[in-house]
Amino acid sequence: MPKKRLQIKDSQVKKNLKWYILRLLRLSNRTKQKLIDKLHDMYIGYWQVNNELIDINLNKITDEGLIKYSSDKYQITEKGLNALQKKEKDIKRYHTRRFSKEACASYSLWGNVGLSALEFIIGFLSGSIGLIADAIHTAVDIIASAITWVGIKINKEAQAALIGGIILCGIGVFIAFESITKISQPVEIHFQTIALVTIVINIAVNGFFSFYKFYIGGQKRSISLIADAYHTKTDIWSSVAVLIGLLGATIGFLMLDAIAGAVVSFFIIFGGYELIRESNKVMHGEDPKLEKFSKFLKTHLEVLPERGTFVSLWFFNLQEMTKKENLERVKKGFGRRFPIGLKDEDYESIYDHIEKNCLIESSQDSFRITEKGKRELKILAEMPIATNIGTQRKFMDSRKINWFAEGL
Repeated sequence: MPKKRLQIKDSQVKKNLKWYILRLLRLSNRTKQKLIDKLHDMYIGYWQVNNELIDINLNKITDEGLIKYSSDKYQITEKGLNALQKKEKDIKRYHTRRFSKEACASYSLWGNVGLSALEFIIGFLSGSIGLIADAIHTAVDIIASAITWVGIKINKEAQAALIGGIILCGIGVFIAFESITKISQPVEIHFQTIALVTIVINIAVNGFFSFYKFYIGGQKRSISLIADAYHTKTDIWSSVAVLIGLLGATIGFLMLDAIAGAVVSFFIIFGGYELIRESNKVMHGEDPKLEKFSKFLKTHLEVLPERGTFVSLWFFNLQEMTKKENLERVKKGFGRRFPIGLKDEDYESIYDHIEKNCLIESSQDSFRITEKGKRELKILAEMPIATNIGTQRKFMDSRKINWFAEGL
């Protein structure tokens, strides 16, 4: 089967085309054809440039006074520069507000509280032992986090984790007993559709929070958030077991719901065991959270040269620039979106890779991309990448181009 070629549609470009034009004109005045060529370069040929769409945007932003046409060239006006500055301040504010450790922890806590309450209510109404077990699983996670937080406050984190682990194991054993009893005496599930929708919502929300905590934890290099993200990722599998149980009960295999409850109880017991084991490690001077964080850090630093090379070459492909200018643009358009917060030595590793492989060449006081660099850009754009929640996609897409363009 032939490999599916990456394609970007007009609808994916249309929303941000105005800002692309303003950013390109901020770099230098350009003729219409030069603008078209640069927009083609931005998408590395994966967008079939729509001249009519470009004309519409040029006319619109000219009428708004953001650009003007003079001597066969378009140039940005003072009003256009102010509009760009406002846009960039809005982006910065958005990142400050949404992508902080405090916001992530708060959203995650209230998200878990909401999910647990929803599952409890629907679980009792429907009679699903699997849904009730998953609700308890979510609730005890909140309690365990609270116990750990108290332990940190009183400087007894290891002892608090040990107590939390014992409580978790006890609750897990109780749920296992209740679930196993129901296997031999299964009960009918009411409101099956609502129960199914509830567990699907749970899986979707936990998937989002897992990704969110990995992202914020990596960006802020937060050991606790990364460890919690791994835990949330594991919780998804217990919810999947409940989904399978409910689907089975829907088609007449009522005992599958009780089996799902037993599976969830295993996850609760395992979670308790993990807390006890980690508390023992802490008491012996080890840091299990640091181990998970180090694994996460290593995974992303291994792919940094490739990801960073793409973005650095992407900027060089648009315009000749000095290394310092390129570095500033890479930091602004890529650094704040990469899954981990990058340091100066990390950016240097990108340039080591570029120079070693002759992907750029000097041009007076600046550097420009070589033909080999352009070929490498195409190869990297098509490269598949795996995410923290298990999905795969090509490295380049229209959304990422918008992120990178923030550095222009």
